[in-house]
Amino acid sequence: MADQIYKIKKSFRLPFTAAVVLLLVLFIISCVSGETWEKILLGVLFVVTLIIAVEASEREFAAGETGLRIKKFFRTKTFTWTEITHLGVVILRNKAYFLLTTTKGFYIFSNLLQDHTRLIRHLTEKLEAERVEVEVKNYLEAPIERASLMVLTWIAVGIIVAIILTKLIN
Repeated sequence: MADQIYKIKKSFRLPFTAAVVLLLVLFIISCVSGETWEKILLGVLFVVTLIIAVEASEREFAAGETGLRIKKFFRTKTFTWTEITHLGVVILRNKAYFLLTTTKGFYIFSNLLQDHTRLIRHLTEKLEAERVEVEVKNYLEAPIERASLMVLTWIAVGIIVAIILTKLIN
């Protein structure tokens, strides 16, 4: 069986990438006719969001028969199933954060992954029962989807477009 690949949801990556591109446009406009503080603020904001966008597009979990591979920000860690010692979950409103403890350290991921419930099911099937918290199994009975972040990102895109239009009209 081929590895199952899990990435950050496209419904988040798409508007976030649009926001990064629009911030670049706004930064270029401010370089032509903006104040110094505006150029600095938009430059820093663009660079930070660009780094986050690259991280979001690079982050990947691959679960297969032999183990798990986590790729994030140009680093890749590979674990066999025996190296994973614990799987836990913390739920805060509509956000679920999963803690994966291994012999090489710990890793946190959220329900922002595409098909995250399938990944969690795969992990619980591969790990011995005592290594999986009861809360994880309870979560699988009623998983939470995280839509608010996508809505907020689209709102940010709308605000940036409005700012660009305002700057172009003035």
